[in-house]
Amino acid sequence: MDNNIKAPSFLKAEAKKKFHEISDMLIKESKWKQGDEIALASLCSNYQRWIDAEKAIKQNKDLCFVTATGYRQQIPEISIANNAMKSMLAFIKEFGLTPRERAKLQKIVIENENENDDDDLEGMIV
Repeated sequence: MDNNIKAPSFLKAEAKKKFHEISDMLIKESKWKQGDEIALASLCSNYQRWIDAEKAIKQNKDLCFVTATGYRQQIPEISIANNAMKSMLAFIKEFGLTPRERAKLQKIVIENENENDDDDLEGMIV
């Protein structure tokens, strides 16, 4: 689907691909609103940061390093990856992209449909 929504130029290829996948899905489901590209860019930026940090962790082969004073400390990429994951999860929830959030949305839709059915029936009775 070509949605004409441009991914930010600062995103790398993997994050741009994710930007387009999510925006296409939201548009197809009629959930895309003007301004959503800002939150989606933030989500994809954190996705990119998480991927980069995880790659650096894998390359490092050790999760810790020894400081000049002899203290073992975790590599900074672990904190970067963890923070990016937390931020991603917050944005993912906002877009309703987790199984739990989708279930909540489905329940709300069903409840709204049932409420509308009752209103229609009441109108017919009156």
